[in-house]
Amino acid sequence: MSPDPEGASRPAAAAAGAVDETAGADAAGASTPARYRIHALDRALGILGLVAQRPDLGLQALAERSHTSASQVLKILATLEGHGLVAKGGDKTYRLGYGALRLGHQAARLQPVIALAAPVLDELREATGESVHLVVRDGLDAVIADVRESTRAVRVVSPVGERTRLHAGGSGKLFLAYGGPELMAWLVREGLPAYTELSDTDPELLRIEVDRSRRQGVCVAIGDFEPGAFSVAAPVFESPGRMVAAIALAGPLSRFDSAIERRYRVAVRQAGEAASRRLRSGPEPPDGAAGADASADEAG
Repeated sequence: MSPDPEGASRPAAAAAGAVDETAGADAAGASTPARYRIHALDRALGILGLVAQRPDLGLQALAERSHTSASQVLKILATLEGHGLVAKGGDKTYRLGYGALRLGHQAARLQPVIALAAPVLDELREATGESVHLVVRDGLDAVIADVRESTRAVRVVSPVGERTRLHAGGSGKLFLAYGGPELMAWLVREGLPAYTELSDTDPELLRIEVDRSRRQGVCVAIGDFEPGAFSVAAPVFESPGRMVAAIALAGPLSRFDSAIERRYRVAVRQAGEAASRRLRSGPEPPDGAAGADASADEAG
């Protein structure tokens, strides 16, 4: 997540899936024991993540960013290309292939919250003009599952798939608020890395913030993941007490004041409630559909 005056996504290998063996643990999720990991596959998937983040990179740039020899990267890219996951352009840069598009489409179909929350995200972005994120939990990480990017010149840009530990950002703290004491204990055992000087790295202070978020049903985070950025998040429930996602607004602190905060708290809370209703009952029928069904029943 980065406040950027030109809307350019920050180049971050960690967000795309770090490809060195130490950083790769975060990208794959802290819940996977190292002894079960295939490091060659870690490396290949990390490079795939870099291609997804930066489709303007060629072989040498990918090798430099992944700290991998060009010969190894070339072999990995050839393998991914053979599976349709990447494609090489005429300018010798690499982008995602149609195989990746197919996998993404199939993954989205298996996550009903993405489809059901989509109109809510659209409405929230329209109402506020800020970037809107749908966030899910993967182990100890909060992962962006869907994005509606702000159309303003100065905005926060975060790609789908970007992940942060749960103690950073409003969405992650809400997962801790509704995830039970075991989740908090697990996170504290694994450590609380500092993304910025405002990150919550003290377990006791983090618990206070998480308790406040649970009481208020919304969480406001200021500069704890990216300097100069804010987020306002609300939970999405599949059933009472069972949180499956969060909806968050994100923007630059330069246009965030107490009046805007009050407005965004209300808007995000209402968006979370609307997405929760859709998730429990399914999408609403198109206008006129209910009447058409009733007419058909009467005719029968």
